[in-house]
Amino acid sequence: MTKNPNKAACGGIFRDFTGKFIGGFTQNLITNSLYVAELIAAIMAIEIAYSNGWHNLWLETDSQLVLLAFKSKVMIPWDLRNRWINCIERIKLMNFFVNHIYREGNSCADDLANIGLTLSSYVWFPSLPVEISQDYNRNRL
Repeated sequence: MTKNPNKAACGGIFRDFTGKFIGGFTQNLITNSLYVAELIAAIMAIEIAYSNGWHNLWLETDSQLVLLAFKSKVMIPWDLRNRWINCIERIKLMNFFVNHIYREGNSCADDLANIGLTLSSYVWFPSLPVEISQDYNRNRL
């Protein structure tokens, strides 16, 4: 999720149906596993969407393993299993779709994850961070 192979952070961006930014998040993580970072990003996106009442969620991930995790809970590390099961229960109450996107299409989330490397805790962005505005505008087109 980040350019630093020894640390991990995750990030995500929420857009409305027109592609307009409605929020974003980043979190520095206590893992150096890319898969775990990608999985936590998916979990956080579901938790955030559900808690905000955004019950129409299209999750795009650049991780094929995360995509497979939605089909088999054996892919989930034991320490994330309860949180994952809660997310699966939540998406049953949502209009939910998940698909794979190539890394180039996920640059805003990657940029947010890189911001997360410099932080000590979770951060929610209610407005578009300047650091990702160029990628956001390119993605939106």
